[in-house]
Amino acid sequence: MLNICSCYTYFVSAMSDVTGKVESILKFGNGSELGRMKADILRVLTVYRGVSWRSELFIDLRKLLDFLGRPYTVKANVLDEALNSLKSDGIITIEDRTRGIMMQEGTYVDQLIHLNDYVKIRNILYKDPIFNSYMYSRYKMVEDALSRQS
Repeated sequence: MLNICSCYTYFVSAMSDVTGKVESILKFGNGSELGRMKADILRVLTVYRGVSWRSELFIDLRKLLDFLGRPYTVKANVLDEALNSLKSDGIITIEDRTRGIMMQEGTYVDQLIHLNDYVKIRNILYKDPIFNSYMYSRYKMVEDALSRQS
């Protein structure tokens, strides 16, 4: 019984630690290029329900940066450093996976990135004005496209 309680206490402590880490990234992320990248990765992963392929993350980060008016090129080394930092913090998991090539025969290895606790991180991001503005913008874009079809 004691062992189960210890494991539960550790799990709850680790999850609250993740909450603190995510809140800290969002609060202090603008202080450095790496901090901004980590915050933007969390935002983009949350937009896509906690999962993205690494190869698609570049494009999705670019969309967010364009929305924010940040003339910035996503640098592979900064992205890698941010992903490794988020992984070591226990916020994301990165897996090598094989995936197909669209409109061609064959496969290639990509990295599947996912948030370890999507719901908790999404709830934290609901308080983030950048995330909320971006989600509203995406919603309006879809709404406008659908209204033009009617």
